[in-house]
Parts: sequence; C-alpha cells; structure tokens
Amino acid sequence: MLDSFILLFYFVIFLIILKISPFVLGAVVIGFYISIVLDVPAKYLSRKLNPKLSKVISYSLLLSLIFYSSINFFPIIFLEGKKIFSELTKLSIPNNTTLPKWLLDFINNSNRQISNFALNIFNKIISFTPSLITMVILITTTTVAVANLKEYLKKRVKNFFIKDPEKGYNFIKKFYKDFEKFVSGQVIIAMLVGLIVGILAWVFKIKGAFFLGVISFITDFIPFLGVVIVSIPMLMLGYSSLGIKGIIISILILVLANQLESWVFAPKIQSENFNIHWFILIISLLIFGDILGFIGILIAIPSLLFIKRYWVEYILGGNYGKNR
Repeated sequence: MLDSFILLFYFVIFLIILKISPFVLGAVVIGFYISIVLDVPAKYLSRKLNPKLSKVISYSLLLSLIFYSSINFFPIIFLEGKKIFSELTKLSIPNNTTLPKWLLDFINNSNRQISNFALNIFNKIISFTPSLITMVILITTTTVAVANLKEYLKKRVKNFFIKDPEKGYNFIKKFYKDFEKFVSGQVIIAMLVGLIVGILAWVFKIKGAFFLGVISFITDFIPFLGVVIVSIPMLMLGYSSLGIKGIIISILILVLANQLESWVFAPKIQSENFNIHWFILIISLLIFGDILGFIGILIAIPSLLFIKRYWVEYILGGNYGKNR
C-alpha cells in the first residue's frame, strides 16, 4: 500500500512542476513523446535491418521531417500572410456606387486598418522567431537525451519504491508499454492523415503539397490543436494557389482527413490499444488543457493511461480482465 501512495506522490509532484515550469519540463515531455515516436519505425525496420542501423535511419528521417516542417512553417505563414493582407489593403469600394459617402469612407478605412493591424501582428510574430527556433533546438536535444535517459532509468527504477520494488518496476514497465502501444497506433494514423492531405493537395495543385503532408503528419499527434495548426498554412497556400476556390478545396481536404481519422482510422487502429470511453477522453483533454495549457493536452492521454494502469494494478490487484 505504501508504494501506491508513493506512485501518486510522484504523479502529483510531476503535475505541480509542470505547472510551475512548463517550458523546461514541457520540452522533456515532448522529447519523451517524440523519442517513442522515433522508436516505432525503428522497430519495423529492425525486422529486416540491424537494430542499431534501424534506429539511425528512423531517428534521422523523422527528426529531418520535424526540422523541415519547423523551419518552413513560419516563413510560409509570414510570406503568404503578407501577400494576402497586402492585397486587402489595395481593395476599396469605388466612390461612384449608390452607397452614402460616409459609409464608403468607413468601409474603406476599416479595411485598411484591419489589414495594417494584421501586418503589425505578423511583424511582431517575426520578432519571436529566434525564441521559437531555440525551443525547437531544445526539444530536439532533449529527444536525444531522453532516449538515453530511458536506459539509465530502466536500471534504477526499482530504487523509487520501498515495500515492493519488483511490483513497482512491473507497473512502470506495463504503463510504458500501454503508452508505447498507443503511440504506435497514433503513428500509423498520423501517416495516413499526412498522405491524404499531401496527395489531395498535390492533385488539386495547391502549393507546398509535400510540406502540408509532412506538417499534417507531425501535428496529428496534438489532439484538437493539430488540425488548427495545419489549417493556417493550408488555407493561405490554397488561397494563393487558387483563390477562393483554393480555400474551399483546402477546407474540404481537412474535413475529409479529420472525419476519416475520427470515424475510420482511430476506431479501427486504436480499438484494441485504448479502451477508454470517448467522452472521458474529451473531458480529460479539456481539463488538462485548461489547467496546464498546451502541454496539458499532450499529457492528458498518458495521464489517463497511468490512472487506468494504477487502478488495475493497485486497486484491483492486477486481476482486471482475467475472468472475462
């Protein structure tokens, strides 16, 4: 019973530190998450290749995709955004219309003010780019460090428990496998979503189809916010490629990919990996996101898996499902 309280204590302390220092510990969490993502293709490749070579190929490929999408995301947003808002500043309603002069002046002035305001926002965002690049570098470095740290902790995890170190070790091992199983399924889902977005963007001649496919794959690991993040460059590129028609096509592509993920891919792939009611998932994501912000969304599902495994191992004594 003592070890069960110790586990809860560790979990609560983790959440408190995450709240106090979200940037540093958040980078560790993201690095841990990405390290598992990197291990997924490595395991598939190791069936045909040397395990060490498989890891090198997997890490190099996925980290390159993350770096590629990171360094291209903001330049695309800035360039396409400036083009769009520059066009808006040139739009005006002719004075020879039947509308009253005061209304014409109001509409034209409002249009210019909104466009200038948007351009100022983009210029301010540019000033934050060095900090964002620093964060990407920190996460990348942390990912490599966490990968090595896992082996270090594996040999010493029993020292964190007092009464029954072996049971504590088995709990951590099972929880890690639960999370690894979930991430493995999510990698497959993200690949399918990325392929759909990239191929359809290429078919409809939207600029940056490869970039859109890559960023759709990467952001798919972020519940709810992922589709919002990818929609920004996609709508901009859609507009600059095909005008209003491009915006409509981009929305349809995103809706199609999102619906296929929600109703086909996720239920099919994750049904055996992740037996938690969808309503509990949504509420958990909202609560963790509200309390801990963006990083809370990332740890919501791992926290649920932790609580579920804790309930099975320490409350039910590991007997759940044995008689079913």
